[in-house]
Amino acid sequence: MKPCNIFQLQRLSVNDGEGIRTTVFFKGCALRCQWCANPESWAFDAQLMFFPHKCTGCGNCVIACKQEANVRNNDGAINFISSNCINCGACLTVCPADARQVMGEELTIDAVMTQLKKDYIFYLESGGGVTFSGGEPFLHPEYLRLLNARCHQLGINTAVESCAYFDFAACQDIIANIDQLFFDLKIMDSARHKQYTGVTNERILANIEAASKINDNIFVRVPVITGVNDSDENMSALAKFLLAKTSITRVELLPYHKLGLEKMTALGMPAVVFETPSEAKMEELNSLLVREGMTIVSFK
Repeated sequence: MKPCNIFQLQRLSVNDGEGIRTTVFFKGCALRCQWCANPESWAFDAQLMFFPHKCTGCGNCVIACKQEANVRNNDGAINFISSNCINCGACLTVCPADARQVMGEELTIDAVMTQLKKDYIFYLESGGGVTFSGGEPFLHPEYLRLLNARCHQLGINTAVESCAYFDFAACQDIIANIDQLFFDLKIMDSARHKQYTGVTNERILANIEAASKINDNIFVRVPVITGVNDSDENMSALAKFLLAKTSITRVELLPYHKLGLEKMTALGMPAVVFETPSEAKMEELNSLLVREGMTIVSFK
């Protein structure tokens, strides 16, 4: 089995399923959500991130980089041109301020399992386990299939966080054998979905419907973005879809946060700022979903 590009192994996580968990973040995603909290997960390959606020302006990276991805501006500040970067890592070894970081490492399943087993006792004591996230874990079906099986061999509970945009046929057996599934469902209008995420939602809806027929422990998560998907119409349509097409009734609303903005800047991406919904708005939407027949859950 070939290694897979993993950009983080987050230990002692309590927001990604039941109990204490380790979250394995896969690289690679088909969506380009403008509010994404993990834009470093989009590309399948490793990426260099540059954090200007840490930079001392020493210029070592300018000298080390042969691709002219690091240049000094007229004001003396270092500018990172991500389109020129080939992720060679030459600038990493000469930066004294730790202003650069490579996101993504090719890890074998054995290497991942070594890390996961460190918190085995916490999984057992808390009813926790391992959550596969990303990025989109189902874009790595062969690796995910074997990693999930290895966890189950040790009695470790597994969960997947997914945007639901993947080849269902290639992942059907994995979906049936995952202990918990969390699917994002963002916008019900397909054209609007494409406007904000880069893809239409037909495949997403079809996959959620199909998954509900072979796995009965599925949750739907909705990142609530003010002015994008926080309308009563969108939430009502979401509930009606779940009731009509699936057996899923458990929904978690997650208010937008701005933690992805610094990462987008560090990757040289344009960052779009949205407004975080108020607590009153979140309560209003939760109440609406309950009236529509949903059960509100929270893993905070």
